Parts: sequence; structure tokens; C-alpha cells
Amino acid sequence: MADDLCLPGLVDIQGVNKLPEAHVSEEALMTQAVFGKKPAGADPSTTVIRSGRHPINVADASVQLSGEQEECISNYLLDSNIKNNNVNTIAQSILEGHTHEFSLEDIEFINLKPSAIAKESFQVLDNYRKGKVRSKEGVLHNQNSSRTLSGRKLSTEDIIRMAGERFIKFSDKKLDGFTSFIHPYDSSLSSLQSEDAKMVNLAQLLLASAEKVGFKQFDSAEKLLVHCESMVSEIGHPVERIAFHFSKALRERIKTEAASNTDNIGNDQKRSSGGLPTGVDLTTVVLHQKVPFSKVMQFASIQTILDNVAVAKKIHLIDLQIRNGVQWTLLIQALSERKTVPVKLLKITAIQTSDKERAEEIGKRLQSYAKSMNISFIFKVVSVKNMKDLKVELFNIRHSEAVAVYSPVVLWAMIGRPEDLEILLSVIQRMKPVIMVVMEIEANTNSPSFVNRFIEALFLHSVWFDSLEECIDRDNQYRTDIERSYFGPGIQNIVAAEGENRTTRSVKVDVWRTFFKRFSMVEINIRQASLDQANMVLKQKFYCGSSCTIYKNRKCVMVGWKGTPVNSVSAWKFK
Repeated sequence: MADDLCLPGLVDIQGVNKLPEAHVSEEALMTQAVFGKKPAGADPSTTVIRSGRHPINVADASVQLSGEQEECISNYLLDSNIKNNNVNTIAQSILEGHTHEFSLEDIEFINLKPSAIAKESFQVLDNYRKGKVRSKEGVLHNQNSSRTLSGRKLSTEDIIRMAGERFIKFSDKKLDGFTSFIHPYDSSLSSLQSEDAKMVNLAQLLLASAEKVGFKQFDSAEKLLVHCESMVSEIGHPVERIAFHFSKALRERIKTEAASNTDNIGNDQKRSSGGLPTGVDLTTVVLHQKVPFSKVMQFASIQTILDNVAVAKKIHLIDLQIRNGVQWTLLIQALSERKTVPVKLLKITAIQTSDKERAEEIGKRLQSYAKSMNISFIFKVVSVKNMKDLKVELFNIRHSEAVAVYSPVVLWAMIGRPEDLEILLSVIQRMKPVIMVVMEIEANTNSPSFVNRFIEALFLHSVWFDSLEECIDRDNQYRTDIERSYFGPGIQNIVAAEGENRTTRSVKVDVWRTFFKRFSMVEINIRQASLDQANMVLKQKFYCGSSCTIYKNRKCVMVGWKGTPVNSVSAWKFK
């Protein structure tokens, strides 16, 4: 099946429908994808190449084409009877964002064939970020990394971005028959701590390996991976740990592409690995207790639900993924303390596609807790084999009930199954909920471009692994288990799988906003009380909470790490 099997409005069109445009917002691109409108053009003076999440500085904006690329564009100009046009001028114009109508085959050919330098190949990354909220400590913004960060230890994310800058700078240097990006005595690293300099070099090797894999230059990629793998560690520095998992995934992709067979990639992935795992085990508990993201989102979400059912006497909560259910003890406790409008009934219905018995056990524990709080409580499991079997009649909704829907980082898992997502939201729309709270991963790992999603996944996991570094000791076995069991399979699926086997997909909140309009969903403002609850839990529960950042993005809340968004929490009503 084609790799662009995605829901209309959720597919990253860059590199498929048109060549990348500089300084065009993701929302504008999605508007073009959904409604056929073209976004505004780019600023041709810009010399910044953007990774999936952060800018990478480039000193020279000139375009250098490979011979095959020149021939491809020349043939197009001849076929189209376009006269007196210089190939490089046309190419420069295209890369600056001006419109030229190429066939899909030609566009893919021009984008994917390697040029003399890596800079052009990474032009495909010129999208995503409009900017980044900065922490009080100060994080880089379009400046030379080594100069700005002189004298202090780099975060994992800083290292990855600095490696990207150096990767572009040194990508045209040749050594021993393949491209070398390692300059251990380069002056740009002299101001860094020795460990940071080593990690920058390792991240460069990883980027170089990914680029070669993207161009199907597998011999060069394997040589680079040999160097990379000699430096990685599953229990060391966060960059070493990230490189361990990403290099394994690149090896798997090389193996798969060499065999021209993707049938088995990703099929053994048993856990959802977008950052918040499913299931109940000690590893999950450690992640929930030590790393603040999930608790912060839960407190903000529950407060938002409470705000929107404040006058309801009967509340029916639809949980799209019950997980361990502990979050509902917070809701039960809050409702038990409500004096002005006492609650006559709280009903929770959990949708389950597997392990109905486990969900029912969770319900029994919640029933016991609700009884101790003098709350009248009903728990029900709606068990369906897949979303195609979901019907509103299964929920037994009464007219007197205020319906609230809770979606805890679950919609991303259906991006590759758009018909399931359509059915789910259509059923929810018919329920007429007073509020739907949606938590999702704030990253675009859905791009059909391999290099594009590799970079996005690398930056996303650099933030996650940096948070693990601050919140859990390196030698803690649960930390290794978290990285191995939850993040490892997700990384492999993003990097090595294609088509319908690539199940780990995520998109950013602006893309969800565009998509939700189709179901008459209107975003509502998350009140300050929800932010206060989130900040309270940070201060009281997490000693590493100062690095977790909470801020508003229009009407929703972004939960991030050192200024970089990791998750979004948004609230919706239906017209």
C-alpha cells in the first residue's frame, strides 16, 4: 500500500504534492492540502533550514544540483516548451517557494536524489516550526550554537541541533571513500565540555547515516553506522542512548530496503510508543511518577472537564483509553467536595478493543473508591474488535446526562487508519458532549518523507530522553526498560516501517484543528484554573519540574520541556 495512506488533512504534503516552501506555516500547508488553497510565498532572502522542530543555520543559500537533477529539470523544461530558462535559476526559484508545476514523479525525483552537498537534501525540512517558547535559562534561537552555549552544559536537544548545523557545514568533506563529518579539534567545539563535544560528533554521525539511508546509499550508510555504533550506549549519556535506538532502526531499514520487503516491519510492536504507554506495570508507574508530562496533562484535563460540568447533576464520562484509571480518583474526589450542585450520578464508560477483563477490574477499584467518597457510580466497558463496530447506541446515553469525552494521547494511533478515526469522531459527534478534551503528541512523525520524519523523531526523542536524564538516574533499570520497551519500538516503527505497517504517527495541534472542523468541532479556551492545577502538580510532585514548561498556544495548553512542546491539551465542543 502507498506510504501516503493518511487521512486527508493529516498527511504532510511536503515532498509529495510540491517542493518545500520556506517560511510557510504548517497550518497554511494543511489548508492547501484540505481546501486546495495555495499558501503565501516564501521570503527568498532566508538562509535558515529548519529541522522538524528547530532552525539549523546555513551560511550559504546557493543551490547546487546533481547532474541527474539538472537533467530532470532540463527535460521538464523541454517537454513543457519553456524557453530561455536556466536550470539552476529555476531550481533556486523552486526552493525559494515559487510555484512550478511538476509531475509527482519528477518532484519525488528532484527531492530525493542526492546533490553535491547535504544542505539541499535537508531543504525538505524547511517547515514545521514558527518558533519556540524559551525557558528563563535561555535556549538557542537562530544563533551559532557553540558561541551561545559557551561555558555551560548542553541539553540533549541543543546537542542534536548543533550537530545539525555542523552536519550541513562539513557535509562536503570527503575522507576514506565516504563523507566525514567528524572534526574533533574543530574550533566550533573548543568551548564545549569534552563530553558535549563527543556527543555532538556522535549526533552528526547519526544524521549522516540517516541521509545516506534516505538516498539509498547503503554501503556509505553502513560505514557511517559502524562508526556510530562504536560510540553508542544503552545506559550512558542521553545522546548515546538515543543513537543506540536510532542506529538500530537505521540498520533495520537498510535490511528491509535491501530485501525490498516491508511486510514484517512494525508488526511485533505490541505497545503504543508515542510517549505515554498503555497497560499497567511497574515501568509505567515509574514513568508516571518520575516524569511530569502525563500527570500535568491529567490535572489540566480533569480541571477542564470539571469546569464544563460544573452545573451537571448527572455526568457521563467517555474514556477512549482507560489505561490504569487512576486519574478518575482525582475527579471522584473533586466531585465529592462539590457543595453547590451535588452529583447524583457519575458514570464512566471505557472503550476497549482488547483485554476487557482488565478494564472491568479497573472499574471495580473505581467503584470501591467512589463508594468511599459517597458518590453514586456506574462503570461500563464498551468492547469492540475495532472502531468500525462502534455505535452511539452502545453507550446508553440519557438525556439528563452531561457527556464529557476524554481522549488521552490516543487519536494518533488511528492516523494510519483514517476510516477508524472518522467513525470514532462521527459517533462522538452524535453523543453531543458538552466537552471533549484531547491530549496529543506535539510532533509530526507522519511525513511520507523519510528524512523529514527521521529529523522530527530525533528532536522529539531528544526532549524525552533529556527529561528522563533529569528525572531518573542513569543506572535505574526502569529507565532502561522505558527506553527499550516504549521508545525503542516506536523509533524503529517511524524509521524502518512504511505504508500501513508504519503505525507510529503523530501530527501537531494545528493539523488537528484543521481536521476537527470537519466534525463541527469548535475549540474552547482552557481556563487559567487548569494551568494552575498543572503548575501545582509540578511544584508539589516533581523535583525536576522546573524544566517542564506549561504555556498557552491560542486556546490550548502546551506541555513541554525547556521550552520545547511535547504534548498539547485542547478542549472542544460540537456545534
